[in-house]
Amino acid sequence: MDIRTLKPADLEVTAALLYRSFESLASAHGFPAPWATEAHARAVLERYRESATGRVLVAEEGGAVVGVGAVRLRGEVATLGPIATYIQGRGIGGALVDELLLRADEAGAVAQRLYVDAWNPAAYALYTGRGFGVVDTVVHMERPPAPGPALESARGLEVRAFEARDLVEVQRLDRKLTGHDRPEDLGTHVRLVARRRGDVVGYLGAASAGAAGDAILLGPAVAVDASDLFILIVHALHAGEAGSQAWSAVGRSLRARLSTTAPAASMAALGLGFRIRELGVVLSRGAPPPARPPQLYSMDPEIL
Repeated sequence: MDIRTLKPADLEVTAALLYRSFESLASAHGFPAPWATEAHARAVLERYRESATGRVLVAEEGGAVVGVGAVRLRGEVATLGPIATYIQGRGIGGALVDELLLRADEAGAVAQRLYVDAWNPAAYALYTGRGFGVVDTVVHMERPPAPGPALESARGLEVRAFEARDLVEVQRLDRKLTGHDRPEDLGTHVRLVARRRGDVVGYLGAASAGAAGDAILLGPAVAVDASDLFILIVHALHAGEAGSQAWSAVGRSLRARLSTTAPAASMAALGLGFRIRELGVVLSRGAPPPARPPQLYSMDPEIL
């Protein structure tokens, strides 16, 4: 088996591999695939391949691609995934993970993190066997289309649309609370910023998803406390009512991966009409996260 860097000519076959592998495994446990189509899976691979800090590798046997995996460096933290193989139990996934971890180490990463669905014990065993440990339990939530609650007093919190001039402060808060250094991701995904007495205390990212853009994926989102995080989410439920924002959550279902480190967060989410669909875990190897703030993880499904 050979492991090499993904080439443009590999995109069609690796997108099909990525989509079908996750779709087959998820559906076997009664869950939807993380990508609606092969085209969406291809877009993920293309984005990681084109990123200045990303690497996408393929495993090849007899001239045929049998596995694909990605890693991205965000400061001193490397995030792994997605990783998929055509055949389980033959060591293909393990060989890809080992090579991705080697690339991360060579790039100077002091920690590696990833997300694993709770219904995927084989993946959990693969990573824990390489020194990864659980640092967070995650609830994967969904909210059907419905009006949001009234926008009331926000405890001195000012929430407004993200602007380019906010990026430096958002990045500083994000680095302090998560340990990531990811200006490219934040500049692309962040939609709302929360300030208190002029200081940034939270942000919320969002993106359209689904075959027809009929859902909104919330995240990444980070706040100093859980109340601020949910004020941001309430504002997201109203985003677009007075304009034509492309990510508008009005009239569309919402999906999010919520950290359970703040005990009141899950109760607050249920109170907003979210329902828990499945569970997952965040695994980390190396230096632990500096803190575990109230947050929504990315829905890529690579953890951000």
